[in-house]
Amino acid sequence: MTQPKTTIVIPTFWRGPVSEAPVCTLDSDFKYDHATPLDDDGTLGRALSSLKILGDDHEFTVAVVAASTRDEIKQAVEIKVRAIVAEFENDYPILFIGPDELVLWRRRLAETGMGKYDRFLKLDGYANIRNICLLAAVMTEADVAVLFDDDQVYEDPHYLDKALEFIGQEHEGDFVGGVAGYYRLPDDGFYLPPPQQEWQRLWGDIDSMNEAFRLIEQGPRLKKTPFAFGGNMIIHRRLFEKIPFDPAVPRGADNDYLINSKFFGYDFFLDNQLWIRHLPPPRCAPPWHRLRQDVVRFTREHAKLASADNVDGYRKVSPDELDPFPGRFLKGDLYDLVFNASMEMATSYITAGLEDDARECMVNIAISKAESQSHENAWAEYLEFKELWEEFVRVLPKLGIWAPENGLD
Repeated sequence: MTQPKTTIVIPTFWRGPVSEAPVCTLDSDFKYDHATPLDDDGTLGRALSSLKILGDDHEFTVAVVAASTRDEIKQAVEIKVRAIVAEFENDYPILFIGPDELVLWRRRLAETGMGKYDRFLKLDGYANIRNICLLAAVMTEADVAVLFDDDQVYEDPHYLDKALEFIGQEHEGDFVGGVAGYYRLPDDGFYLPPPQQEWQRLWGDIDSMNEAFRLIEQGPRLKKTPFAFGGNMIIHRRLFEKIPFDPAVPRGADNDYLINSKFFGYDFFLDNQLWIRHLPPPRCAPPWHRLRQDVVRFTREHAKLASADNVDGYRKVSPDELDPFPGRFLKGDLYDLVFNASMEMATSYITAGLEDDARECMVNIAISKAESQSHENAWAEYLEFKELWEEFVRVLPKLGIWAPENGLD
């Protein structure tokens, strides 16, 4: 069988230097879990080096997508990441996409009267960056996009054999358009450490994720899954040419993509032999901010499930089939979960003398109430975005916004 043309796509996130701000103090720095300080070597070089273990049996292209937490450091990030990428250009064909490339692409869109598509050319927020990753697969004419993160490493020399074994094939009557692997942590396990604080227990994300991760231990090797890991997702062209990530979702873009795919008849399959090593640096954002992103994320997903259910022509997706994670947060009691967890979190902040953080917890409760009333058009908004995405992907090869000599030999 001919090997499908494969592109491994790696987004990399950067913030201001530690010498400027030793800890994350700006809301923009909170956007991404593990943004690397500019005066640090970071993990991207380690990730790129690990690709060498994949051997000579498979040909693949690499695409690196560089994002910054704020506008004023974009050029510094461009220079920093280009220098890292340059060290590996003799090892694999590499396409680099950074702020400069997007400026050039937008200019070419404007010159061709296609400015309406520049909404897809953003390096701001997880979902927008993931969409650039999918566009990298389109531009490199890939059959398969392998999503990989810069805080991970490949240790399994047979990874690509496994990643490509089922994708694009039929499995028990279903087309395998998406495969989800899993993360092995530094201790070789894959379960998250149990909740350490009462607010975590009340919120329940760790417990529900660990319950879902039991699928990894269970047979058969390949089975439908309610969750996916964004740094270990295999997506077939049939999906990424039709289905984009939803830019209104600030966090958990991987699981949201799985849900969006379900609406259009595509399930993701968990492969319990497809693993990578996850070596994440310490988180940057405070707990109240991560909870806030989850509030927005789950509220929008709940609204999409509810509103799509009333539209003919699409698969009806029930929160129950997404249990235990993310299904726990897609039912009618989300506000109660947010309220209870936020009140407990606020109490712990007050006890620690962190009154400003405690106030942010109260803001989360207000946001939860407001968000629940503001997403009645969530499905229609996503559907409009998706239809424009399909149109863009169809015309992209004819637009000439990307010149191979600017990034890939």
